[in-house]
Amino acid sequence: MRKVKFYGAISLDGYLADENNSLEWLFKYDDSDIMDKSYQPFIKDIDTTIMGRQTYDDLMSMTDEFPYKDTTNYVLTHNKINSDKVISKNMPIEKLVTSLKEKSGNDIWVIGGGKIVSTLIDHRLIDSLQIQITPDILGNGIKLFTSISHSSEFNLIDSQRFGQFIDLTYQLKGATA
Repeated sequence: MRKVKFYGAISLDGYLADENNSLEWLFKYDDSDIMDKSYQPFIKDIDTTIMGRQTYDDLMSMTDEFPYKDTTNYVLTHNKINSDKVISKNMPIEKLVTSLKEKSGNDIWVIGGGKIVSTLIDHRLIDSLQIQITPDILGNGIKLFTSISHSSEFNLIDSQRFGQFIDLTYQLKGATA
């Protein structure tokens, strides 16, 4: 069965983005090592991405070309997106993920979105979390984990240092690798 994975960087105090939804604080780092040794091995097993509308809009504000053109891409939104690169979905994330997990294919990457990640954790639909932590303390912004109503336990399966980043990989307890 397909695995659902979160992969992304956060500040030391747990923020995905600053209070302006910006990632500028993250771009000051030389990330070539982490891209080669962490991201590239991760992305090779991904054929589907899921993100929220805010993440999609933020991503498109940083680039002229959609970066995940070799995958099937879902954006959770109330309004259709006019792009042949993404599929707009207006449905609960847990229903979308449950249906995607039942289809054949490679792994599914949940990109950004603390609400999405937290909802999937609540429904035990995230199989692994691969989090890169920077030494920045932002103080406020968009948290990776928002309101989670059920506790979940993850096992640390790997950790690596890449310059100022620590790359931690956790697997949901009871999930298979």
